[in-house]
Amino acid sequence: MGRLFSIGKVIQVRVNSLCVSKLAFIETEEHIRHVVEMLNWLYPSASALSRYAASLHDIGKKIYLQSDFVQNGRKRDGRLTRKNLIADFYQQDVQEVFGPSDAIERYFAFLSRNHVRCYLVRRNPQDPDSEIVAARYHLDPPFGNHAASIEIEDLQNVPESDLRYVHSLIHLHHNFQVDKLVAVAAQYGESIITDLYRLMTADQEGSQWAEYVVQKLEGGEEKPQGGFGFSEFAVEVTAEPREILREGAHVRGSVVLRSERQPHLGERTLEVDYYVSEYDLTPQKFLAPSKKGGRGK
Repeated sequence: MGRLFSIGKVIQVRVNSLCVSKLAFIETEEHIRHVVEMLNWLYPSASALSRYAASLHDIGKKIYLQSDFVQNGRKRDGRLTRKNLIADFYQQDVQEVFGPSDAIERYFAFLSRNHVRCYLVRRNPQDPDSEIVAARYHLDPPFGNHAASIEIEDLQNVPESDLRYVHSLIHLHHNFQVDKLVAVAAQYGESIITDLYRLMTADQEGSQWAEYVVQKLEGGEEKPQGGFGFSEFAVEVTAEPREILREGAHVRGSVVLRSERQPHLGERTLEVDYYVSEYDLTPQKFLAPSKKGGRGK
């Protein structure tokens, strides 16, 4: 962890189908580490270019923060300048400190400024007064369009001859329309499509198994069963998540994985470092006041 904590993943921990009781936060650099580990494990012959892309693919989550998050009251937080955030990402010397508790407190303030949306599911969708049976909450991230925003100048430790290729992989890993894929394939050949697929697979596997650990250790209602079937590997659990550390909000856990379809890859232990805080979300917070016993029920 650097000196400037940036939120890369926010995981909702549910009490039931209606209510969220906690939020868990994974740092940007921690998520990137998960993706690099998945790429190295699942694709031992992956190209150096795809490895560069994996190590940098979500840098935008750190350096392109939403202005509404950077604001500290009415002032912009001088610790969270793009220059400082880039330096911290690349483990260069930064004097300022913006720790996990600072980031979580700031994120809660950010959410309070109309950055949460609630989607209600009623027993009878045609009747706005029928019983609410489920609720889903969309929480805006503290960063903007992190893949599309990346500039070549943001990418360090990549050979100059490979910068545009790696830049294209990062842009495309969340924005892979057919016309864009055809354009980069025409420019770089089939290899970039293979590298993009591998990056996306590692990103998906890293994200989902990290959430699996969080949900299991925090007792969330939503407990993924594993074996997501996203890729050709059919990754599954061989040992359930175990807690390694819990100190206040800081938790570290691990899960042991294997590929059912490619057992020669052996087992892989993925450690997940995260921070958790209570945060209540209920439908009542988003319902309009009832009128004559009507829609607020």
